[in-house]
Amino acid sequence: MITVDRISKSFDGGKTFAAKAVSFEVSQGEVLALLGSSGSGKSTVVKMINRLLEPTSGKVFVDGSDIQDLDPVALRRRIGYVFQAIGLFPHMTVEENVSIIPRLLGQKRTDYRDRVHGLLNLVELPPGDFAIRYPHQLSGGERQRVGFARALSGGAKVMLLDEPFGALDPVIRDSLQTEFKSIQQQFGLTAVLVTHDMAEALLLADRIAVMKEGAVVRIGTPRDLLREPGNDYVDRLLSTPRRHGELIRMLES
Repeated sequence: MITVDRISKSFDGGKTFAAKAVSFEVSQGEVLALLGSSGSGKSTVVKMINRLLEPTSGKVFVDGSDIQDLDPVALRRRIGYVFQAIGLFPHMTVEENVSIIPRLLGQKRTDYRDRVHGLLNLVELPPGDFAIRYPHQLSGGERQRVGFARALSGGAKVMLLDEPFGALDPVIRDSLQTEFKSIQQQFGLTAVLVTHDMAEALLLADRIAVMKEGAVVRIGTPRDLLREPGNDYVDRLLSTPRRHGELIRMLES
C-alpha cells in the first residue's frame, strides 16, 4: 500500500539531511512504527508521504501511484492524518470538524451525516452529547478522539499518525492506543505511526523501523527486535520497557 524508495530531505541545499535514503514498504492492513529519538527524521519522513514536505530525492508510492503524479490536496484527502497538536478548527463544532473532508469533497450533509455520527460513536463520543460542542469544551483526550474520527471521515484506507498520543496522560493514552488498534483492525487500515516510545511501538506495530540521524538502522517485527536488536542503539531503546517490566514483576512478587 505504501512504498518509500530511498527518499532524502535536505533543508539547506544538500549540506545536511534530515532524512537520508530511507526505504521501506507497508503492506495493506499493516501498522509500521517509525521509531527514534527527537531529530531522528521520523516526522520528516511521514510528512513526505502526504507531501506536506517534498523530498529532495527518492520516490513515494501510495496504492501503486507515484505521489508526484497526484494533486497534493487530493492526495491528503485520501490519507488520514493524526498528529499531536490535533489541529481542530476552534470556530467549528465537533460535527463540523469531523465532516470537513466530506464537505471539501462536495458531498451533501444528508449523505455524510450518518457516517459522521457513526464515527463519533466509534470513538466513544456519542453525537447526542458531543456533536454540537466546540473544541474548547473538550478534554485533551476527547479532542484527540475527534481527530481520529476526522481522519476516517473521508473513507481513507491509509493513516499517518505523528506522535498522536504523546501529550496525553497515561490512562487516556492507554485507552486511545487500544481504541486505535481496534479501529485499525476493524477498517483494515494501513498505518505509519511515528513515536519515540519503544513500548508503544512494540504494542501497536506489526513492524518497527528504527531511525537514527535520518537513516533507518533496523527494521523488523517486535519479536525480531526483542530477539536480536542488531546494534547498541536499538538495544538501548529496548532497555527501558524491559527494565520497567522487570520492576513491575519485582513489585508483584
